[in-house]
Amino acid sequence: MDSRIINGRIDGLRITVWDVLHYLEGGWTPAEILGVLPLTEEQVQVALDYIDANREYVMEIHRKIEERNARGNPPEIEAKLAETRKRMRQWLAERRRLDPEAANAGNPGGRQL
Repeated sequence: MDSRIINGRIDGLRITVWDVLHYLEGGWTPAEILGVLPLTEEQVQVALDYIDANREYVMEIHRKIEERNARGNPPEIEAKLAETRKRMRQWLAERRRLDPEAANAGNPGGRQL
C-alpha cells in the first residue's frame, strides 16, 4: 500500500496527522495507536514521518485546533445541543413508558440512558 498524507489526512481516510499527534502527546507508542486507530503500521509510520518533517506547520495547526476546542461551542450551537438532548430524553422516557423491557435493548448491562 502506498500511504500518503494529503492536507494532513492519511490518504483514503478521515484520520489526520493531528489525530496521531494527539495520542503521541498523550505518551502513546505507535503500537498503542495501532490498537485504537484503524491504521496499518505503514500508515502510522507515514504520519510520524510527516509530523517529523513538518513539525512547525503541524504544531501551529495543532495549537489552533486546541484553542478552538478550548473556546467550546458558540451559544447558538449549545442551544441546539440542549434542545436535541431534551428531545432525546423525552423520546427515551416515552420508549421506556411504552415498552420498559425494550427500552434497554442493545444497551449492555442494562445501564439506564
